[in-house]
Amino acid sequence: MDKIDVYSHGNLTPRQQDLLRFVIKEFINSAKPVASATIHRKAHLHVSPATIRAELSHLEDRGFLSQLHTSGARVPTDKAYRHFVNSLNLQQSPEPAVNDKRAIRTALADAGQNPRQINKAVADTLSKLTANLVITGTEEQNDFFKFGLSNLMNLPEFREFDRMFQLTNFFEEFDRMFDLLERQLFGPAFAKASAGNANFKIIQVSIGRENPVSGIKEDSVIATRYPLPNGYIGSLTLIGPTRMDYEKNIALIKFTKEELNKRIPNI
Repeated sequence: MDKIDVYSHGNLTPRQQDLLRFVIKEFINSAKPVASATIHRKAHLHVSPATIRAELSHLEDRGFLSQLHTSGARVPTDKAYRHFVNSLNLQQSPEPAVNDKRAIRTALADAGQNPRQINKAVADTLSKLTANLVITGTEEQNDFFKFGLSNLMNLPEFREFDRMFQLTNFFEEFDRMFDLLERQLFGPAFAKASAGNANFKIIQVSIGRENPVSGIKEDSVIATRYPLPNGYIGSLTLIGPTRMDYEKNIALIKFTKEELNKRIPNI
């Protein structure tokens, strides 16, 4: 069973959970701060505008939302995204779209049993399906495939020069930073192949300031490992804005890992 590495931030009422989930999903889709009027019109919470404003204030006081403008519209914080990711149930997560499944299966079939070609196919295909940056490699070799930096350049978060410069610098020096990122994200429990196939079950999500590398403190990282032919271990790192579509991205990664498990002998 796959699982997400999580942290706890306390309980919210069901209505606060629904409200926070709506704000997160609306911001993921629009990249614009979410106003209480938008929530009242679209969220179907069946409460008054005054109640919505009061609940938003409560969520802001608890650190789940912040205001970027005097208009009162709010955006999710890193804490909100962490709470959202923690609430995801991989066993009940939505399946990837049929076309996305087909693209993954076709790419893996074309790659055959060549570990390097599999890594290339995974990085290329997932970068296109997620519209994020995807880096794959083989732990036993200093050999990486990196696809999707141009995807991020089109997002509003990365239109500022300093932000894109930081990410580009990280992208170019990823080979050097890989060991640090691996140690920080996975820790000693993931000590290479000797730890067993249970290593392949965890999908690690690191959000904003949780990231160990300074160049991606404003981004989110989804990382995992997967089996490759000939006993090799593949490593996947997906990088995108904190407002990335976690549900979709995790579902795509999970499906890719499942397909690889079917294709790799003796797993």
